[in-house]
Amino acid sequence: MLKPLLIGLSLVLVAMPMSGTATEAAAASTSAVKTLEWMDLLPDDDREKMENLPQVSHEGGEGAGSAINKASSQFGDVMQSAKVRSELNGKKVRLPGFVVPIEYDAEQNITSFFLVPYFGACIHVPPPPPNQIVFVTNAKGLKADMIYNPFWIEGTLTTDTMSHDLANSAYSLKADKISEYDGE
Repeated sequence: MLKPLLIGLSLVLVAMPMSGTATEAAAASTSAVKTLEWMDLLPDDDREKMENLPQVSHEGGEGAGSAINKASSQFGDVMQSAKVRSELNGKKVRLPGFVVPIEYDAEQNITSFFLVPYFGACIHVPPPPPNQIVFVTNAKGLKADMIYNPFWIEGTLTTDTMSHDLANSAYSLKADKISEYDGE
């Protein structure tokens, strides 16, 4: 008699909906924000090539034998790569970087921008590869004079591309939160 009762109780407990705390914990685990570094955006083959790029010497010219031209011919594909990590599509992420404004509202607040791994990318120096540029929308509270500082951008990352005169991006992100970079 006790055995059927225990089996029945076990089935009832398994079939019952989760309690509030268990439900909240399950929801939190699916919506947890993953902190990324820029190299995390690269597929394995691009990461390997990027890590093995030769050191560029700034001495000498840019003739046919220069390190810049050798690197360009050897690694041109990785420097133009738009390959993405599809498993990041739709994920909530947090990524640090610098802002390159694309669009402003009437009050000169930045509303969309490229997020890039280093200051001056796309403006003062050539842009990084498209898979190292993230097009960010839904920006709020960013003024034009804030572009000199790094920021944490948090939101939903997608593998949607964006093409602009300044650069092309292989990722897009709808920002939920923008905060000053604190190193953590």
